[in-house]
Amino acid sequence: MIQWLKHESRALKGYPMKDPYVREFPVYLPPNYDANRKEPYPVAFILAGWGGKSCAYLADDSAFGVSLPKRLDQAILTNQMPACIVAFPDGSSRLGGSQYLNSPALGYYSDYLCDELCDYIDQSFHTYRDPATRAILGHSSGGFGALINAALRPDRFQFVCSSAGDSYFELSLMPLLRVVVEELERTKSVSAFLEEFLSHPNPMKLSRSKGEAMIMLSMAPCYAPNVASEPLYGDLFFDLRTGEINDEIWQKYLAWDPLHFYPRHEENVRKLKFVLLESGRSDEHALQLGHRRLAKTLKQFEVSHELVEYPGGHSGHTWRFQDRLSQLLKRMPL
Repeated sequence: MIQWLKHESRALKGYPMKDPYVREFPVYLPPNYDANRKEPYPVAFILAGWGGKSCAYLADDSAFGVSLPKRLDQAILTNQMPACIVAFPDGSSRLGGSQYLNSPALGYYSDYLCDELCDYIDQSFHTYRDPATRAILGHSSGGFGALINAALRPDRFQFVCSSAGDSYFELSLMPLLRVVVEELERTKSVSAFLEEFLSHPNPMKLSRSKGEAMIMLSMAPCYAPNVASEPLYGDLFFDLRTGEINDEIWQKYLAWDPLHFYPRHEENVRKLKFVLLESGRSDEHALQLGHRRLAKTLKQFEVSHELVEYPGGHSGHTWRFQDRLSQLLKRMPL
């Protein structure tokens, strides 16, 4: 069963980008959900990638597809996984995404997720209210959000799954520099590019180069926010004409790369109970290599984890979320 909730956020209200602070999002409840049963339910949050909303994971994607709620129902009814509650929060922004971080440009999305929504779900449903029975999962930027917020807040999440989560920025982010320079040479300015992109009736169907340029531009208010720098309210790490790297700003971006972030937050990372890293072996952004490097860090910190790679690229693996969630749940003290 899917129940839609509406939440008014204090953490997202009053920021320069002026994204909505009242958001609706769906919550999956297991078959025969019982608010009065003796045992509470574990909770999982599933985060969407850049340009998406997690509610999209609820839909059948073809005539042959099986929706994620139906997969969860079947797995629970056949005792393949414990009954659980799954929230699908909206972390989108005007420019496509928030990376689920606190930003003075966009809003405090990490606080929104870890404090407001965790408490809201616990108040609304029969849950354990315990980080050892709460999981966070996500794909791409959502996988990044899962990794970062778990490392920031092990008091909220101790089970984590990253599906091709953003990492190894030298390989995944730096190559987009050339695309941005070329697109802005055509439109003449950041403002003109944003106007063209955002006014299109279906921006997600524009060319790959336009999409990649927008991804890069949208990272500025996430990784290097600057409320005095319109229209992005953030700083890019390179010159828009020459592509020359501004190392001071680039270091701000790198600080958020899980490969740098996890070593700096070792004490928190060691509190995580289990981290699942999944990706395609042919990921277009080389994120499988980021996961391999992150797995080495987790091993060094003696954090239980699993590194899974499968044939394929970056997208098309939403159906795997049922098994990913099952892998986390079976390790919880339920």
